[in-house]
Amino acid sequence: MKANYQITIEELLLREQLASIPGRIAYIDECGSFGFDFEKEGTSQFYVLTAIVIESSRIDEFHRQFEEIKKNNGFANTELKSSSLSDGKRNRIVSQLLPMDFRIVLFIVDKKRMQDGTPLSNYKQTFIKNMNSRMHRMLYRAYPKLRILMDETGYPEFQQSFRNYVAANRGQYNIFNEYDFDFIDSRDEALVQLADFIGGSITKWLINKQSTNYLEMLRGKITAIEEFPSTFEPYWGETNPDNYKYDRSIYSLAVKCARDYITKYERDNSDDKKAQIATLRYLLFYVINVNPTRYVYSDELLQNIQQNISRKATKEFLFRRVIAPMRDGGVILASCVHGYKIPISVEDITTYLNQTTSTVGPMLHRMGICRRLILQGTDNNLDILGNEAFLKYKRLFE
Repeated sequence: MKANYQITIEELLLREQLASIPGRIAYIDECGSFGFDFEKEGTSQFYVLTAIVIESSRIDEFHRQFEEIKKNNGFANTELKSSSLSDGKRNRIVSQLLPMDFRIVLFIVDKKRMQDGTPLSNYKQTFIKNMNSRMHRMLYRAYPKLRILMDETGYPEFQQSFRNYVAANRGQYNIFNEYDFDFIDSRDEALVQLADFIGGSITKWLINKQSTNYLEMLRGKITAIEEFPSTFEPYWGETNPDNYKYDRSIYSLAVKCARDYITKYERDNSDDKKAQIATLRYLLFYVINVNPTRYVYSDELLQNIQQNISRKATKEFLFRRVIAPMRDGGVILASCVHGYKIPISVEDITTYLNQTTSTVGPMLHRMGICRRLILQGTDNNLDILGNEAFLKYKRLFE
């Protein structure tokens, strides 16, 4: 006889929280192949998993918009395949997609950087399952109510084993059946074709950096990106690092601190921590893949945060509940009036210190005036900084 299952208070609160979060659907497609013999024709250097994430309530409207784009570009009654497009048509389609309301999650594998002789490089099923499981962990961390539709791989045994994996590892929310997962033929689902198009376009730039930078074009749509093995050096693009006093030790430390913080808190499902992790992932993506010198505006970060939390994301929330706790927790961030960034130089840190000093300096100056006047007026009998709680400030004036 089965024991009766009683829902706990925590589970009831979790259900209420989930009810306030919009459901989303992720359409996933892969670009690239397994092989590691790069001398062999057709062996790809990169394996890219692309997820297109859309709010469930907007799916019908989104379908209509995307079908119209397909029709306008000669794909009215046929599957849109990234590999079949000219550069001009690809750029035109990307430009037409930008006003649409969707988000992108990317998992990029550079197979040339993987260690040879491991199960990941020797066994196709192990490789595909491992890479896909990493992608799904990313998605489940970011979106607490999610249905996933993935393009069929053509291997029934993999599909079944991966269904089992997802069911066993999709997280605590599955007690409410909030997750759903299945494979689908891209010929029957246009939005899987969209994932194929986005992934294929980004792969095109990864292979040939002289082509259009689709990561840059689509950066406003990208919620999260993870690279395997983990990449490190920033992509300078049009910026010459010799003209910008790049300090690898500063950059290395800042990246390590950010990644350590992500590792420590990525399983924390509170809104504050989810917002912090989303912000760090975005700043890391930006400094590594887009522009290491540019500050990211607060509005850009807030737009990304809003995709990951249920409450309203405001600038006050960004400063008080996201940036400040991360700095308290050991994350090194540079900031100025233009926004925030992962620092890559001493100048970045100096800019942050100057901004802080411009606020704190005048406040300390006024504190000193107040203390001096009271000391003078009381014949030095009353020092407002004499209290034990203020001794650390008193030392600044002695």
